[in-house]
Amino acid sequence: MIRKFNACLVFSAAAGLFGASAFAAAPKPAETAAAHWQVIEGHCLKCHNTEDWAGGVAFDAMSPDKLADDAKIWEATVRKLRGGFMPPPGAKKRPDAQTAKGLVEWLETSLDAAQTSPQPGRAPMSRLNRREYANAVRDLLNLQVNVDALLPPDTKKDGFDNDAASLQISPSFLDQYINAARVVALQAIGNPKAPAVTVTYGPINDMVISLPPRGTPGTGTQQLYKEGMPFGTRGGIYADHIFPADGEYLLTIGDMALGRDVPRMEFKNTVIALLDGKEFYRADIGGDADQKLIDQEQQPAVIAINTRLRNIKFKATAGQHRIAVTFLKRSFAESDERFKTTALEGGQERVQQVHAMQIRGPMAVAGISNSSSRDRIMVCYPTSVDEERPCAEKIIGALARRAFRRPVSDDDMQPLLAFYERSRVEGGFDYGIRNALSAVLASPHFLYRAENADSRAGIRTLSDLELASRLSFFIWSSLPDDELLDLAARNELSKPETLKQQVKRMLADPRAKSLTDAFAFQWLNIARLDEIVPERTLFPYASGRLDPRPLFRQELSLFIDSVLRSDQPLTALLNANYTYLNEPLAMLYGIENVKGGHFRRVELTDSSRHGLLGKGAILMLTANPDRTAPVLRGAWILERILGTPPAAPPPNVSPLPEAKRGQRALTMRERMAQHSTNPSCFACHGVMDPLGLTLENFNTVGQFHDRDPVTFAKVDASGFMPDGAPLSGPDQLREALTKRTDQFMQTIAEKLMTYALGRHVDYYDMPTVRRIAQRSAQDQYRFAALVLQVVNSDAFRMRADSRSADQKLQTAEAATQTPKVSAGGAVSQTASNSIQAAAQTSALSD
Repeated sequence: MIRKFNACLVFSAAAGLFGASAFAAAPKPAETAAAHWQVIEGHCLKCHNTEDWAGGVAFDAMSPDKLADDAKIWEATVRKLRGGFMPPPGAKKRPDAQTAKGLVEWLETSLDAAQTSPQPGRAPMSRLNRREYANAVRDLLNLQVNVDALLPPDTKKDGFDNDAASLQISPSFLDQYINAARVVALQAIGNPKAPAVTVTYGPINDMVISLPPRGTPGTGTQQLYKEGMPFGTRGGIYADHIFPADGEYLLTIGDMALGRDVPRMEFKNTVIALLDGKEFYRADIGGDADQKLIDQEQQPAVIAINTRLRNIKFKATAGQHRIAVTFLKRSFAESDERFKTTALEGGQERVQQVHAMQIRGPMAVAGISNSSSRDRIMVCYPTSVDEERPCAEKIIGALARRAFRRPVSDDDMQPLLAFYERSRVEGGFDYGIRNALSAVLASPHFLYRAENADSRAGIRTLSDLELASRLSFFIWSSLPDDELLDLAARNELSKPETLKQQVKRMLADPRAKSLTDAFAFQWLNIARLDEIVPERTLFPYASGRLDPRPLFRQELSLFIDSVLRSDQPLTALLNANYTYLNEPLAMLYGIENVKGGHFRRVELTDSSRHGLLGKGAILMLTANPDRTAPVLRGAWILERILGTPPAAPPPNVSPLPEAKRGQRALTMRERMAQHSTNPSCFACHGVMDPLGLTLENFNTVGQFHDRDPVTFAKVDASGFMPDGAPLSGPDQLREALTKRTDQFMQTIAEKLMTYALGRHVDYYDMPTVRRIAQRSAQDQYRFAALVLQVVNSDAFRMRADSRSADQKLQTAEAATQTPKVSAGGAVSQTASNSIQAAAQTSALSD
């Protein structure tokens, strides 16, 4: 138990909870402090004393009037008390809930009052992560690029991918960033010498007859989409493909006829292909003729049918275009089903689906037309040789200003223009601009987010230009736009009213959806959804091509975004009575009055579906592929909702035992009961398991059931909160969590601070976190108010130098092998020259 508590203290350093500042503005009187100290002496000193040093803590060596001297320990103590981990469950002597709450409030109020000077902290210089790079290219060049194929994966810390200490470039990564600059510039400008390449969209492994190999990475967005298809169609996919030049291309659709016993081939379906919404190909697949042909000729017939879908010629212009392949929706009168089915979208279950497609070309280049990217880049175009240099300066200057997030100087422009001049002589104006753009994208001033740090000042307020960059990467995960840069250049952005207006404007912008898909999804650990593949034998209706995970993500994204960027209180995340569904997802949930493939807002009549805890994404990521996982669900609630993460599990934990042949099958609750037999296990499981068991009515894929799938006994969904309050099922759990609004808001505030600052939130940040959560209550816990509080905090607006920063941050930066910040804070000229030289020698040629 001693070592467990120590691990809990270390693990919890970044997840504080809302405290006494919500209830009182000043410390308690001395006699009240003495009463709280008696609680500590009565319940904690038995283990945490100068003889035993449980968890490396001795409360008898501390004093109630000097809490600030041991703030790190007390912040960890507060977290353990809030989570119900201290004293551990099962201990003979535990304070009642009211006493523990009073102790927490007194500790937090005292710690808040003791911090009289700002502690902004410091993060090392950070590079753009994958997501930020893609968004920056999108906003700079109006181009969607496939960063997964271009850049190495990002390392996460505290659950987020924008931690500055983790975002460094090692020498082995350098070539990838330079190559990415070349590829992106080529895609944006176009290539009149483009060779024919092949790009595949879709999971090749799902096909019996594979398409040819993938082509050059980065020529398109290597994903397939099922949303946004034209009305009157179904079963299709689309992709945003980057065409390098005007010309003729070939489309190949993944095989539909796959062998002697061909599924869905007994009914005729019409496949169509569209470019930017305009149809350019149509063919029929299946039906009596094809079925007869397969029956008589077998494999040759299969090849003949699939040949209809290969090497379909079409013409496209340079730039990014949306290409889609889908099926016309058949009318109800055409259905040949022999009996009623539970299939989706009108019962027509035997309709083909597109699973992959391939684009090859250009087979012949016809020129380079203006594209949306070229229009964004070419703010002018010369009509004579004399106009080329002034036009190039205008184009490159505009690109560099946006890319570098500041006004550019002659020192910035000279090397970029040198790239242009050398390349113009070799290949003309477009070629010169293309290589200058590559140099911009390979520059440290684009790849790094550097902030000046005056080592003589200790703590410094960020300049307006630095504030603009912090603000845009926080809310948009992208570059500042012209309005932000113009305000910052005039030193007007930091004015309180101007800053408030800009935050409001930015949250209303569609780019702010990154707060849902980046911040919220990482806070809630939605990435774990990729690890849960439902067992096909147990969930045949939710696996393979019926995999519900993309639908779960879409539902959750729409739901969270509707709360974050509206006037709703953030408590709606816990108890909102609506969601977003399409027919396939609604049918999985057992909701039968939603028709069609498009998502729409749906009011929920079943209260068990309210809020986050009723969403399939949350229920699946906290489950196992073949069964529920109360431990995972309880731990998720503690960490993601209540902000009190349990200790990491010890290595080599044995799985729950399966019932042996001849023995009575056990319910999940009965199997979980073994955790109570080991005191060291029960120290955490005694808190996690009761929370997770209240969601036992939901299976792995988020369906509600009343009976245990193994024993067929009625599900017992009872449990209790960390403070002992009894619960009975998901409704009572949701009500209990909603009553802890202050705690939930502090969890969000802490996670949002971690994301906004790009660094670990430490113990000295907790008074600020509590203040932000408290002040958000004055605005009914609306997200916009929370964001503004974060932006106005000292931690966001200021920066400490290396001498006043936490030692851990100094150590983390010293260990990096990347270009360093000089005493003035700018990227060193040596680092800049090395990247630019590498770009010139290894990446900027065709």
